[in-house]
Parts: sequence; structure tokens; C-alpha cells
Amino acid sequence: MSSFRPICTLTLLAACCGLLHADTGPSPEPAGVLTLQSAIEAALTRNPRLDAFSWDLRAADARILQAGLRPNPELGIEIEDIRLKSGPASESRSGSVSGAVSRDTFSIPVAEGDPLQLPILRAKPVLGYEVEREQGARSGFAESEFTLSVSQIVELGGKRAKRVALATNEKDLTRWDYESARADVIAQTTRAYIDVLAAQENLKFQDELVRLADEVSQTVIARVEAGQVSPIQQGSAGVALSMVQVKRDRAARDLEVARVRLAGMWGSASAAFARAEGFLPEVAPVPPAEQILEQVQSNPDIARWAAEITARDARHRLERSRRVPDPVLSIGLRATGADSRGLTRIAGNSDRGFEAARTRTASEDDWDTSLVAGLSFPLPVFDRNQGNIAEAAALASKASDERKAADVAVRTALNEASIAASGAYDEVLRLQSEVLPIADGVLEKTRIGYEVGKFSYLDVLDAQRTLFEARTEALDAQRRYHLALTDIERLTGDGIQRWAPPAVEDSNHE
Repeated sequence: MSSFRPICTLTLLAACCGLLHADTGPSPEPAGVLTLQSAIEAALTRNPRLDAFSWDLRAADARILQAGLRPNPELGIEIEDIRLKSGPASESRSGSVSGAVSRDTFSIPVAEGDPLQLPILRAKPVLGYEVEREQGARSGFAESEFTLSVSQIVELGGKRAKRVALATNEKDLTRWDYESARADVIAQTTRAYIDVLAAQENLKFQDELVRLADEVSQTVIARVEAGQVSPIQQGSAGVALSMVQVKRDRAARDLEVARVRLAGMWGSASAAFARAEGFLPEVAPVPPAEQILEQVQSNPDIARWAAEITARDARHRLERSRRVPDPVLSIGLRATGADSRGLTRIAGNSDRGFEAARTRTASEDDWDTSLVAGLSFPLPVFDRNQGNIAEAAALASKASDERKAADVAVRTALNEASIAASGAYDEVLRLQSEVLPIADGVLEKTRIGYEVGKFSYLDVLDAQRTLFEARTEALDAQRRYHLALTDIERLTGDGIQRWAPPAVEDSNHE
């Protein structure tokens, strides 16, 4: 790699892989020779964690829809004057005596002559009576009052628009969380890919050490058979070969573990690819920390705080708008049952005899209907939403401090990653240019010298151990260098196009 070329990982890799749209179908599981780009493509389209975010976005859309809905009207019905029994009855009784007084004569017979006529008054009495019973209102709903009304809350203070604004801002936060999750998946996939490359290189190195140990063992056996060295050295050579083979088997297991861990990034329990392709030994100078820190605002963990502050301000405005009471308008129809009463009358007298009658009074219409309208206001005497307003204001003020804390944490981690990358880069250069060529040469010369009897077997073992340690250190430094660069990419939101030939373009995703 000739230069350090920062490229926006979230945009470039997603665009190259055709992943800018969430509804793109998942790519097939990688097989054959695996590149970093194909590994990231598979992780971005098949990672279960990212798949779950699509539901979060749908939920955010649903919250926006709900926030824009007006309050439902209320249908109310009220019934008054439901009588459990008939109303009280009133009863009146009366008696009467009537008649006429007429003037008449009373005749008294005498012995001789005309009877004696005496004037008298004659009375004709008439006795009478009367009972009248009036029954009150009937039981049940006959004379009840029915009111059917529709009420509607009228939101004031722009509450509906502020709810929609808050839900929209919260959806923006969900998008930023998705971008952070994508960046995490890219970084984790890259780290797992680096581990696979390092495990592959380690296995190659262990295979070479097994070959060298076997050659030395064969040389020792030949010299023992020729009587040039003690048979004890043959046993030592066999032990050394066995130890190297044990380390080689361990390296093979470590490689399989790294492959499975990488495959887990795209939701697979086993690795179907043959091998990972990359150039782990190639390193490039790391830019100064000041230059890297200029790109920190591209980090989605930092960029999201602008949306977070906007959302908290939106919540504060919403809570303040809730101080304004919402009136309730109502309109309805009221129907009242007409008054209906019954009258029973029984009367009689000595002149005309017995008489009974029952009458009922009612209106022409059974129901009396009228319109009713109402307007009510809650009185904000005690609850003026002051607690929620104070809480929203505190959280809005807190967001600035949290943003500063996140910025400091990212910058601190970025400085650490920059120092680690620069240190690993210096180690790689020194080991590759100075230590490894010398260690290779010493082992080769020592092995040849041992064959001709110039060096002892201990010298061969020492040279072999020195080469093993040097190559292990070089491989570890290369791994740490690329892991530190991956941390820088994640912390800055930018990436370095590594292990991919720059002249090759995927025409299928242009």
C-alpha cells in the first residue's frame, strides 16, 4: 500500500455493494476466495442485528402517523328521570247534601165541613258522594329525558404539529442509530477479517516451521547414523519437531475459530468460503493525529447528537404547548317524554245513582326535542404541566454536555488508536527490514553449518527459536496495525480501502 487513502466507509462500501436502499435483497453467502468487500457486503445485507433495524424504522413511521392523528370525537348518551315505579297518586273525597224546600199544606179532616188546611214547608234532600284519584307519572322511560351528544377536543397551541415534529426527529435518531450499527458491523467484520488473515499467515508460518524442523530432524538423524553426533540429539530433534507440530495444529484450530467468527457476521454458523484474500504485511504511514481528528465529525456517534439536541428541543416545545388547555365542543339532541297522567273519578247520589269515569291526559307529541350545545375549558389551576416542562428543559440542557462527553471520548479513543497504529507501523517496518532478513539468514547459515559440523544442534535450535519469535512479533505487529486502522475508521466514520486493487471496479453496482 503506497499511501493512506481515507474513504467514507459508510457511503463507499454501501454504494459499491448496492446497499444504499434498505429493501435490497440479501446477497448470497460468500464462497470461494473471500475479499474484504464481499465480506462487508454479506455482513451488511445478512447481519441479523441490521435486519432488526428495519422494524425500528417501520415503528418510527408508525409513531409519526400516530402523532399526526387528531383526537377522536366522543359520542355520549345521557338518560335522566328513569322512574323505578309510578309517581305518587293524589286522591280526593267529597260528600254533598242537596235538595229543595217547597211550600205545601197539610189537611186535617174535621167532623163537619171542609178539612182544615195548615201551611207547611216540605223538604226533599239529595245525598251525594265523589271520589277522584289522579295517578302520577308512569314508571320506566315514558317521561325520561334523553340526550345524545358528540364532543370534540380542539387542540390549541400547535400540539399536533409539535408531536409530528418530535416523532420525525426521533426517526432521524433511529436512522443515526442504524448508521452507528452499520459502522459497528463494518468495523467488526473488518476486525474478524483481519483475524482470519493473521490466522492464515500464522498457519503458513507454522507449516514452514514444521518443514524446517523436519529438515533439521532428518539432518540430525543422518549425522547420528554417520556417528558424527550423539543419539541424544536425535531425541531432542524429535521433541522439537513434535512441539512445532503441536503449535501447527493449534494454529489450524485458531484459524477455524476465526473463520467461524467471521461467518457469524453475516448470520452463518459455519464458514463456507475457502480462504480470505488480503495483503496483511503491507502497511502505510499513518497521518498525524491532528489530521485524523479533523474527520471526527463524520463519526455517526458524534453526528447523531445534532439530531438528539433537535429532538430534545422538540420535546421541550411540545411540553410547553401542553400548558394551553384544550376546549371541548359538544353538540347534541335532547328528547323529553311528554307528561301523561291518568284520572279516575267515582261519584253517586241518591237522586241519579252511581257514576264512574277514567280519563288520561297527554300531549299531541310523545316527545319534545331540542338542540343542546356546550363548550368546556379545563382550568389550569394546579396542573400546568410544569413538571414535564422542567424535565424536558433539563434533558435539553443535558444534551450539550453529553455531546461534549461523547466528543471527548471519541477523540481520546482516536488518539489512542493513532498512537497504536503509528507504533505498530514502526514495529512492522523494523521487523520486516531488519530483524526478519537477519533471522532468516542466521537460521539458514546455522543449518548449513550444522550439516558440515561447524555448529552444534543447540545453535540450530536457538536460531530456529529466534526466527520463530521474530516472525510471531512481525505477524502480531501487522495485525495490531490493521486493527488500529480499523478503530480509526470506525471513530472517524471514514475508511481505508485495503486489500482491494484500486483499478478493479464492480460494474454491476455502478
